[in-house]
Amino acid sequence: MKPVKKSNYHHGNLRQSIINAVAHLIKAKNGLNFQLKEVAELVGTSQPAIYKHFNGKKELLTEVAVAGYQLQTKYREESLARTPNNPLAQMKSIGQSYLQFAQKFPGYFLLIKNLETKEILSSKRYLAERQKTIKAITTTTQKCMSEGLFITVDLQVALTALNAAVIGLAHLYITGQTSLLSTDKISIQDFLDKVLELHISSLLSQKGKQAYAKLK
Repeated sequence: MKPVKKSNYHHGNLRQSIINAVAHLIKAKNGLNFQLKEVAELVGTSQPAIYKHFNGKKELLTEVAVAGYQLQTKYREESLARTPNNPLAQMKSIGQSYLQFAQKFPGYFLLIKNLETKEILSSKRYLAERQKTIKAITTTTQKCMSEGLFITVDLQVALTALNAAVIGLAHLYITGQTSLLSTDKISIQDFLDKVLELHISSLLSQKGKQAYAKLK
């Protein structure tokens, strides 16, 4: 990997640029098998400069994971701010924002969904950020169920089905497999949205189907 010039990469915010570089390397290597010297080269700084901001790779990964969930939260909240106060519309919005986050920031996505370390999982800051996402999807699912928009099903079953759908779709996109499944007739984003809609529809009651049809 060729080094990226300092002036072209971190634009004066070295700490954030280091975090962004780690996310880039995670995606490029599809894992955590990178060295801090690679991060330094990518940012255009020295390895000792990294230690001025982070104690080492373990702490750095934790900070990247925290930043990942903060980005996901930002995408979700911005999407919900444009969404009507309707639990089904909000459910669809959350799913779409999640997919958009994974598409734009695949390295962060891979870290928080596939590569959590024991240090990351022991971080109170990280767990607090993750809980925001869990609470958002749980609250919205509960609203759908309480209003009779979902079929009668255990809450955890519904949550697992929804999470499996979105995480699975995100992985298909990140690994380039959507190109094997979609056609030239619609864009990748439209393709992902339609598959997401199909998964949500599997949980809808008759009332929910009627309400969901009005969203289109």
